[in-house]
Amino acid sequence: MHNHFEVTIHSVEVVHSLPGIWSNESLRQLLITAEMDDIGQVEDTELLDIVIMALQDLGNQQAGELVLDSVFGDAMRPGVRQNLVDDLQEDEPWEEFATVAQQRGLFIAVVLLQKIFPNRYAVPDALRFRFTIRALSSAAFAAIRASDPAWLMRLLSQGMSDTDVLNRLYEEELETGPFSDAAGMIWHFLELDDESVGEDGQETGLSRSFDVIAPHVWLEALKKGMVFEASVR
Repeated sequence: MHNHFEVTIHSVEVVHSLPGIWSNESLRQLLITAEMDDIGQVEDTELLDIVIMALQDLGNQQAGELVLDSVFGDAMRPGVRQNLVDDLQEDEPWEEFATVAQQRGLFIAVVLLQKIFPNRYAVPDALRFRFTIRALSSAAFAAIRASDPAWLMRLLSQGMSDTDVLNRLYEEELETGPFSDAAGMIWHFLELDDESVGEDGQETGLSRSFDVIAPHVWLEALKKGMVFEASVR
């Protein structure tokens, strides 16, 4: 049984990082991996500057491999990390990477590498969307599963044309069955309080509002002010 919803895109903005990445803890661990001395004496406010200086001294290749190791650990083989460093200097390199589940990690790596080597790496871009899903019945409201990436991508895909990348590459997965790549397409997900959306949020008691960050390639067809209906199981 399909449920019916109305989706309103309230805002779309370009962002250059993701919430919660490169915490003080992760920066300290990166310095340990780089075999820096006296790490415990470094103040939190100085960590990023110390990381930048330390990795600049190592050079781009070694620094890039260390950053990738910090992001992926054993989930990426050393040989792959070694070969990826040059590719990361291309614009939006994550979009060319075949393993969708690891594209977010490449973005996170470039966020830091661009600060270390600003002349080598482009400032990374992603898109931040704030939108409301309004159920068109109480039964549909109970079925909202926006924290399920497959459910959410199936919903949002219906605001795009058949020729947009998401619908062209994942026509079958958007219809039914497993859609494992969806988890790698949503890089940040947050349910919003009603009042954080604005006066046009149309909050009726049957709606929920969300903040999502995703790469351009999947959702760039969605524009501020769009309102569309969607039917999802």
